[in-house]
Amino acid sequence: MTDNYFNSKRFKRILNQYEESEKTGTPVFLDSDEFTDIAEYYQGKGETARACDVVDYALSIYPDATAPLVFKARMALFKQDNVRLAEQIAESISDKTDLEYIYIMAEIMIADNRVEEADEYLNEKYNDIDDAEREDFVLDVVTLFCDYELSEQADAWLQRAEETDTLDYKELMGRILMGKGRYTESERLFNELLDQDPYSNHYWNCLASSQLLNNHIQDAITSSEYSIAINPDDDEAVLNKANALFNLGNYEDALEYYKRFTALRPDEDTGEMYQGITLLSVNRLEEAVEHLTKAEQMSDGKSPNHAEICQELAFTLSRLHRMDEALAYIDKTDTNMCDANELMVLRGHVMLENGYYEQAQLCFSTAVKDSGASPHVYLRIAISVYDNGYIRLAYKMFNILFKAVDEHWNEGFSYMALCCKDLGKQDEYKKWLQKACTTNPAEARTVVGELFPPEMPPEEYYLNAELN
Repeated sequence: MTDNYFNSKRFKRILNQYEESEKTGTPVFLDSDEFTDIAEYYQGKGETARACDVVDYALSIYPDATAPLVFKARMALFKQDNVRLAEQIAESISDKTDLEYIYIMAEIMIADNRVEEADEYLNEKYNDIDDAEREDFVLDVVTLFCDYELSEQADAWLQRAEETDTLDYKELMGRILMGKGRYTESERLFNELLDQDPYSNHYWNCLASSQLLNNHIQDAITSSEYSIAINPDDDEAVLNKANALFNLGNYEDALEYYKRFTALRPDEDTGEMYQGITLLSVNRLEEAVEHLTKAEQMSDGKSPNHAEICQELAFTLSRLHRMDEALAYIDKTDTNMCDANELMVLRGHVMLENGYYEQAQLCFSTAVKDSGASPHVYLRIAISVYDNGYIRLAYKMFNILFKAVDEHWNEGFSYMALCCKDLGKQDEYKKWLQKACTTNPAEARTVVGELFPPEMPPEEYYLNAELN
């Protein structure tokens, strides 16, 4: 359901009828789809409990209706993390030929990491669908795979589309290109779409997302501002702008937009998590712990953000020298959502930061061994060593790492540049900074961006690099 529909006179009339009915207790005569639209509207505002109440009321009137059952199944899937319950609810839909039934069954499979099974299931259903409905079916399936960032599957399905000049086709192609890392092409498509519909929040948000990923941070801020001007309560636009400001190192303004996002989506842990990370970045550690702890409680161990929240709590508590609490959060991190060897590196980091040198060394060596001497694990260790102030050792470690990786490697050069800067190695500093800026400008902005004016693109850092 689009924001355009929720802003329409028709929907506002339906919503007003329902809310007046709530106030007065008089019955309201709406069909099951209209009730579900209201539920989706409340869900979009972060009012999950209210949305579920609407659906339960709809099902009390229309117990076999497809739309509210699909909504209820999705709530079981995402809010309760209960695949079996979602399947049970979906199977109660009586019309198994209804496309919405097919879509929710496929979505449940995808959410349960049964992507190949979902693809096969959708292929079977495609063969049963009338020719007149196939084009819409293809676009709906592509949208589903795009929503789960499954670009390869989405692209394969989009090849079946016959109408390649429609807005829907171009939008989906733009999302697929973004998912494949072809950001410049994606930006071009969304700019074309905006030429045709300059008041589309969705297009502005997609453009901003692609610009963020392409490290076009100022452009992403501009696109987000256009979206916010159209709809000040567009939570995606607010989050995009917050992320862009954070990327620029403008933490105070980023924090304000993360607060704004949290107010728009109070039932999600995302806003609290990002507030905590931002506060950590400005060394407001106690406040960071407060927000991260709230995010962890909201995530209930089921959110996709849970692993990151626990790791950020471990970093923050370690900086406060609350080592036991930090280690407890590492223990709480689900290894299905995070690499076990990287968690071992984090454990070593906490030990090192708190003066337990031998234990830290044991953690680091275990991670290297168990990972098969993974260069990514070794990189994480070298960064930890640098962050803990062992500059000469970090310098040696980065040298060893860069001799062992191939010419396509592009991580860690910014940290090596900092090592050289701290050690007074001017020529090496400029050499590694140039390599960082040309091969991984996003990392360069994050790691060394505070040394340069915020408006300066990372590609220009090395041209302005001096030791002091």
